[in-house]
Amino acid sequence: MIDLHIHTKYSDGTDEVLDILKKAENNHLDYISITDHNNCNAYDELEQINIKDYYNGKIITGIEMNTKILGIPIEILGYGCNIKNINDKVKEMYLTPKERNIIEFERLIEKCNDIGIELPKDTKQNYDGSIFTSKYLHNLITQFPQNSKFIDTEAWNNSNIFYRKYMSNPNTKLFVNVDDIVPSFEEACNAIKEAGGYIFIPHIYEYKENSIKILEEILSKKLIDGIECYYTTFNDKQSQYLLNICKENNLFVSGGSDYHGNNKPDVEMGKGKGNLKISNDIINQWIDSIKYIY
Repeated sequence: MIDLHIHTKYSDGTDEVLDILKKAENNHLDYISITDHNNCNAYDELEQINIKDYYNGKIITGIEMNTKILGIPIEILGYGCNIKNINDKVKEMYLTPKERNIIEFERLIEKCNDIGIELPKDTKQNYDGSIFTSKYLHNLITQFPQNSKFIDTEAWNNSNIFYRKYMSNPNTKLFVNVDDIVPSFEEACNAIKEAGGYIFIPHIYEYKENSIKILEEILSKKLIDGIECYYTTFNDKQSQYLLNICKENNLFVSGGSDYHGNNKPDVEMGKGKGNLKISNDIINQWIDSIKYIY
């Protein structure tokens, strides 16, 4: 079994790198990839230890990069990158997480004020950029029942859905434009290619109403190598649709849980919400050509 979409404390996960290895071993995973946002710092730590003391499977180098297409914030996965090369590139391309959070915070506060969302008076004073804008403001917005008229029940109950359905959706009044603070789709893809990696599109259906539009635009550019066809929230019909897309476009297949530790407590590594079971066979087409693997 495999899980090629895992986050650690080096981005928005909570687990230490050693904990990731131990859980992967306990869950009998043959291949994993640590795919932190906009950095490969976990791999610097892996270089300092004997991996086989904790995990007997193989680790494909990975990264998840924030980018944009059609003006919509999305992510791409890079597999098999040279770690030093891709780390040098992302340092040039991205603000620090704190810097980005503060910019997004200022923009979302303005949107909230424009449409009349109620917030505590000390909202600005108490924010230091150390946590995601979506998580911080979602917590405050949902403290006032009258704000429920501005977002639907699904987003009211989950900050991740709030981010996808509102903050990153140009069709809403709470959309936060990030065109000037994240690299373009082409720039992000080129960084992965130049680092020797393969480009995959993750969790496409997480983009909600914009999912198919985004996928069609990405396919038209002919820059990606594969698609994450198996994911925690995908149903069988969605996975099969993506598998057909891969077959029609001669693309590779991947899959992962998007494990975040305590930040997504209902998602288990290798198992998702209990329904995920990804076979090694799906990566047979491309695993042997990966240069950087532990």
